[in-house]
Amino acid sequence: MKTTQQYKSLLSPFKINKLEFKNRILLAPMGDNLCNKDGSISKKQEGYFLARAKGGCAGIILGSVGVSRPAGQATPLELSLASDSLIKKYKKFVNLMHKNDCKVIAQIKHGGSKAAYAASIGVPFLVPSLKEMSSKDIEHGKSMVEKLTPEEMNAFVSNLKGAGNFKVMDLDDIKKVVEQFKDAAERAFKAGIDGIEIHAGHGYIISSFLSKATNLRTDEYGGSLKNRMRLLDEIIDAIRTKVPRNFPIIVRLDGEEINIKNGLTSSEVCKIAKHIESKIDAIHVSSYANPTSGPDFTKAPLNHKKEGFIKVTNLIKNIVKIPIIAVGRIEPEKAEKYISEGKFNFLAMGRKLLADPNLPNKLKNNEQDKIKPCQYSYECVSRIFLNGQMVCVSDVGLGKKDKNYSKKNLIIIGAGPAGLELSLQAAKRNINVSIYEKQEFIGGNLIGASLIYEPYRKLLNYYQASIKNKLIDVHLNKEIILDDIEKKFSDCQNVVIASGGVPSSSIPNAINVQSWLNPFIENNGGEIDSIKLDLKKEKYGNCAIFGTDTIQLHLASFLSSIGVNVSLVRSNKTIGSSMPVVLRWRILDELANQVPVIYEEDYLSRKFDITLDATFESKPNLKKLESIGDSKHGLAYLPQTAKDAVGYFK
Repeated sequence: MKTTQQYKSLLSPFKINKLEFKNRILLAPMGDNLCNKDGSISKKQEGYFLARAKGGCAGIILGSVGVSRPAGQATPLELSLASDSLIKKYKKFVNLMHKNDCKVIAQIKHGGSKAAYAASIGVPFLVPSLKEMSSKDIEHGKSMVEKLTPEEMNAFVSNLKGAGNFKVMDLDDIKKVVEQFKDAAERAFKAGIDGIEIHAGHGYIISSFLSKATNLRTDEYGGSLKNRMRLLDEIIDAIRTKVPRNFPIIVRLDGEEINIKNGLTSSEVCKIAKHIESKIDAIHVSSYANPTSGPDFTKAPLNHKKEGFIKVTNLIKNIVKIPIIAVGRIEPEKAEKYISEGKFNFLAMGRKLLADPNLPNKLKNNEQDKIKPCQYSYECVSRIFLNGQMVCVSDVGLGKKDKNYSKKNLIIIGAGPAGLELSLQAAKRNINVSIYEKQEFIGGNLIGASLIYEPYRKLLNYYQASIKNKLIDVHLNKEIILDDIEKKFSDCQNVVIASGGVPSSSIPNAINVQSWLNPFIENNGGEIDSIKLDLKKEKYGNCAIFGTDTIQLHLASFLSSIGVNVSLVRSNKTIGSSMPVVLRWRILDELANQVPVIYEEDYLSRKFDITLDATFESKPNLKKLESIGDSKHGLAYLPQTAKDAVGYFK
């Protein structure tokens, strides 16, 4: 396969200290809540990391590795380097990564005021000083909680069991934490881990000392920036006494603190970076935002805005000579440009490498159009927020080994997201696929979804490119009538119906959103931009949307963006109940001042140009298919989503 020159800089080797990485792409550190109970790497976690190593990643930064346990522990299944007994287990993992030419960096941290799990079992939060919440932050917190479902509330409440159990650190506490960081780093070195990243951001213990917003101390650890840096200084110096000078030490800093009163400024962070430069080997630039505000979480540290941290990253790069690691929704083509211009040296990817572990190899092999994109549903982080295990909407088999599958041929009816995903999963297993679609183009309901939520456009493009596979035979303009399936296909056991549900509506005068969009989609051959232009020409004045769940919220946001006055007609359910909580916070914040939520009696008293509903039901004639084939792999397998489709092979 021809190797591309388009990403010459991004795919070139580079060193941190003496450690050479084969390219500039690193798996960003992310808490995943997947490890064993003792803090060692589990089999599922190993599979997750191994897939990224085999996919061409130059290095993996293990996220949130605790220096103590349970003190400082943020989630129940958080990695740890708090015990010598873990060294042997890490050695085995590191050897596995090295066999795949992938380096391992351990991001070591103490949760401090973010150690929710520790606090829930009675271990106090360690803080530099006590601080009263402002009335504004209290209101933000109430707003976050009000948007949770009852089930989410139960999980969230478990994080609040230790609320109020704070301990202001005395000098002995500080000395102990310094020793814990030193010992964890030494264990990392003994385990053969290639380097460490000291987490000095995101509200964790070091960050809370650096920031005036949380550090109100009057002793040698508070007040001036020099004093607030003292804990970080002492940790770095202590670690240097236990590891060789050629052992890489990276520090993760917040480039700024957003919407936090008296929070760290980019000017202060530049001074911190310059101060520690001579003692460390690289700086990883992130940012942090108000933790009491749900919408702020997608400003930092998990930014929704593309290249959200570039400005502060460049400021730091301009004043230090050591390598800089950038992060935060940076596309590979932009990373190539910035690296070639010297604006940073490495790109850490989190969500992108979750979605497609083979991203680096696809860039190398000139297959960038076949990179499966992140859908920015925030399912991954929402699960962690509520003490669940990390999942990925794009990689639904995260960490799991693909099972062998005996069948060699598969017939799929419908080229929507379920049918397309199933065909690619089948081809991945060397199964020949014939897929039948009644339209002249593929995409199905994903076309409408791509229209109303921009991140889905890349997913649609991915399917359009990836379906061009020698094992997949696509038949367009071929509607298969269900009554004829037994006659047309002799091997009924290998047929999957992925033609989706039927649009329906029980609301008087309402039209189903898919029925409404279908004429626009068909008239424009599925082209998103053309569909959008035609919708704008309709000049809808006032629109009512029945329901307040995921589809309705995205639809309201889209229609509002093209100038339609939208009102959401509320049901009794929690607004956005099926939407991952982090995305829900962001979307509801965006809609707050532009899309009113009304009740049905208000709807009936007002006049609307169009009323939309988003109800779907199963096709009535699918019931009889239950008698054909087995319930798992015969005609009764009726996937409605891409996730359902992957389940066919599980």
